[in-house]
Amino acid sequence: MQKEVIFPVGRYREVPYFQPPVGFNETESLKHLTGTNLRIAEELRHLPEKLRHPANRISVSFIYALAPDYYGMPMRNAPVSAWQEIFRRFKTMQIDTVIFQAALWKELGECFYRTGHFRDLTAFPVLERMFEAADAEGMHVYLGGYGSVAGWKEHFSPAELAAEMECYRVCFEELYRLGRIDGMYFPSETAFKETRQPKKEQRMKTLYRKFSDIVKNRNPALKIIASPATQHNPADNEMFKDFWNAILDGAGIDILMPQDCIGNGGTCLSYLDSQWKAWKEIADQQKITLWSNTEIFERRGFRPEYNIFPASPERVAAQLALTDPYVSRHCCWEAQYLTSDEAGAEGIRLRKFLQSGRL
Repeated sequence: MQKEVIFPVGRYREVPYFQPPVGFNETESLKHLTGTNLRIAEELRHLPEKLRHPANRISVSFIYALAPDYYGMPMRNAPVSAWQEIFRRFKTMQIDTVIFQAALWKELGECFYRTGHFRDLTAFPVLERMFEAADAEGMHVYLGGYGSVAGWKEHFSPAELAAEMECYRVCFEELYRLGRIDGMYFPSETAFKETRQPKKEQRMKTLYRKFSDIVKNRNPALKIIASPATQHNPADNEMFKDFWNAILDGAGIDILMPQDCIGNGGTCLSYLDSQWKAWKEIADQQKITLWSNTEIFERRGFRPEYNIFPASPERVAAQLALTDPYVSRHCCWEAQYLTSDEAGAEGIRLRKFLQSGRL
């Protein structure tokens, strides 16, 4: 069988990243993205006052060694002190928990800890340094393990599934000995695409279930996080709920942390209340804890030199306020770069909002 290429790999400033998928129409997609960003900006101008003042703050952030499709803040060779600086900045924003996106990325050819198994990947001792800094700064840590794009594949044979899960198992066993963790994050995600997809539903259910079993057989106290995308029209909510209930029923997920997809232009502010009401119904039915994954960036393109920028505090406040009624915690992608001085005036303004909780 011909190897299925989903996201070609490119390089920017010597950092590998996932390019847009095969068959991607950049012109049409950019037109749609720009239109969605303008629609969100217009919605912001007409928000009721109560949606400018969220009740709760972001307390969890993703972190990474390198961003998947933009430059961000590469940390492959960063010393412990650099991680401590990030965590101290996080604590000024009341962020006390971090989720390391992926311990390795198969397609990118890089591993972010000293591995004895994945010798075909270029290894960097990122996690060892991150754990030392997290211990020093008292941060809670969840780890994303074996990273691949399996969640997006359309064709996945039983043999491929078995090989994939063996990689998850070996990676987890290596990670478990590295440092103190609160749980694991499943780093290959998926989204509802306006229709039921029984084969995809079964595949994701199996991936989640087997991943959970790997982790809980070692330590039943560890929590499993999944972070699917939210990018549908609320008119499809009933089918959307059926899709995700089919995946999550018995899948072993403890924390469901959907991406709100506002930053990626996958949905708009006026949809959030209805969408998150549906997520809450799914989480309650499956007896899963529901967190938000607030996208605190604005995508303005699809190439790493100019695609991701810090979001406006006004938009982030609305995102948090709209999801507040349904979730127990707010996570974000990601405060590592997006609230740093390196992100420029927009990043500094966003950081000040997250520090104070006030616009």
